[in-house]
Amino acid sequence: MPSIKRLFLAATIVSLAACGSNAPPPPTEAQKAQAAAQAKAAVEAKAAKELALYDQMRSSQSWDLAGSLGAEIVQKYPDSAAATQVKQTLDDVHAKATAQRESRRLARLWAYAAVPEGSGTQYTAAVESKEPLKTPSARVRLVLRQHPQWGQSVYLLLDNAKFDCSKGCATLPVRFDEAAPQRMKATIPPTGEPALFIDDDKGFIAKMVKAKTVAIDATIKGEGPKALVFEVGGYDATKLPGVSKTSKK
Repeated sequence: MPSIKRLFLAATIVSLAACGSNAPPPPTEAQKAQAAAQAKAAVEAKAAKELALYDQMRSSQSWDLAGSLGAEIVQKYPDSAAATQVKQTLDDVHAKATAQRESRRLARLWAYAAVPEGSGTQYTAAVESKEPLKTPSARVRLVLRQHPQWGQSVYLLLDNAKFDCSKGCATLPVRFDEAAPQRMKATIPPTGEPALFIDDDKGFIAKMVKAKTVAIDATIKGEGPKALVFEVGGYDATKLPGVSKTSKK
């Protein structure tokens, strides 16, 4: 007579065999293909939504955001139709984003002011030289001014320093971008301000608004001869409304 332990073991084997026979069959190739197609469709749908946002950022010229989003689409969904479409424009978007950042940087270099002056308003635009002076507290700025009485002026203005005209400041070598230097007449104000006025303000501004940089050679006491370089590409002419010129200070 079989022992109870043997009977229990046999029953367990039979039970396990019965359970094994109820296991689901492995998926067929058709089922696998259907599951893969559904997964791909889900990925394509997500990528398409991000592509729509990418196109929206491009349309609004938000190039930095568009560049980041486009790179993310290519990384997250490399095999999607959206990624293929993004790759066609992404290099251009990155280039425009770089140019836009540079444009904003240049614009921030300029400081504008509008203050009451007599019966009108004085407007100024100023940009500091690219390289600092040796004296920590000294700085030099290129200033464009619209004055209700004196009209339009362009001049170099020093803080905590003075121009050295012992060897002449009547003309200053001026270079617009990579063009050959041209000598422009300059005037020291009789009132003693540490400034050098460019006599041909109209000619100077006409060339400046087409340039990215302006370099002006001048000699500063305690500094010696300096090539003062100004990044002028971000100048906003709308901040200085034109006035008719009556006289020069």
